[in-house]
Amino acid sequence: MASTQGTSDWITERTSMSLETGAADRHPWEGGRRYHTYREGRYSLPNDEIEQQREELMHILVMDILEQQLFLAPMAEPPKKVMDLATGIGLWAIEMGDRFPDADILGLDLSPIQPTSVPPNVTFQVDDVEDTWAWRVQVHDNDYDFIHMREASAYMRSTPTVIESVIAHLKPGGWLELQEFHWLAEKEDGTIDPSIPVNRYMDHMMSAAETSEGRKIPILPEMGDIMKQAGFVDVRKKTYRVPYGTWPTDPVARRRGAVLSVNAELLLPTSDKVLGYIGVTPEQAEALYTDCIKMFHDSSIHCFATYYVWYGRKPEEPAENPGADR
Repeated sequence: MASTQGTSDWITERTSMSLETGAADRHPWEGGRRYHTYREGRYSLPNDEIEQQREELMHILVMDILEQQLFLAPMAEPPKKVMDLATGIGLWAIEMGDRFPDADILGLDLSPIQPTSVPPNVTFQVDDVEDTWAWRVQVHDNDYDFIHMREASAYMRSTPTVIESVIAHLKPGGWLELQEFHWLAEKEDGTIDPSIPVNRYMDHMMSAAETSEGRKIPILPEMGDIMKQAGFVDVRKKTYRVPYGTWPTDPVARRRGAVLSVNAELLLPTSDKVLGYIGVTPEQAEALYTDCIKMFHDSSIHCFATYYVWYGRKPEEPAENPGADR
């Protein structure tokens, strides 16, 4: 298993490369943050160095949660052809390339922010995974063993459409795995308190996404049904509770809670534009972010986020009724 050591060097390389080529100047800037150029506005988060560092933290956290496993799908054989949707800075794809040197790994993203020093079996391409996968519709291009997507479904206009594209490009018996945080905070007894700052933030974000784009977040609890409707079988779910803050006495939980909270602090300020769609002013947004950060440092508030892993298999033969319960 490849380690995450050295990822800071990759970020440094990306930063130096973008400055040398002038690529950063061609990206739109708003509120001091840089965003993607290709299909401008399709994805609401920035792609600058701060966001890249946040993605690195997220990768380290997820690898910790999954005990250094890159995926949970029970593939009988090592994958030979792998696609990573919305690959971001590409750390998952790079580690897959290290671990499976005989596999071809393709990472797709709206932003060309991946390093150039990668394993020889890893390729990155700028593309919009929500478009018709026209460039992939060619002979022998529906033979992927494994397609992976992490921390992206909340930003999709139509996750079900993307999943339909995925199953069309998997070979029979191929696997899809989706991983993502469900940011709503649950108390220790599993209940959701709407007064918890993170939940007030999520309530605003869900309303804004629905108002501006007709997009539903969070969609994770429904992902199994969406996968089954697309035709997947053997659909399974794994969930992991990750604390907000460092209140747990268990050292592993404390470590994960600390990283999750730093990640959330970096993510919060990127929400100004989205919250503006429902009339939240920058001052109101800043006050909400401040309340969330105070919550992360308040040891009396015991709550968790949930990390979801969904995986499923394309049937060996086409199902007669893909929407049926399995």
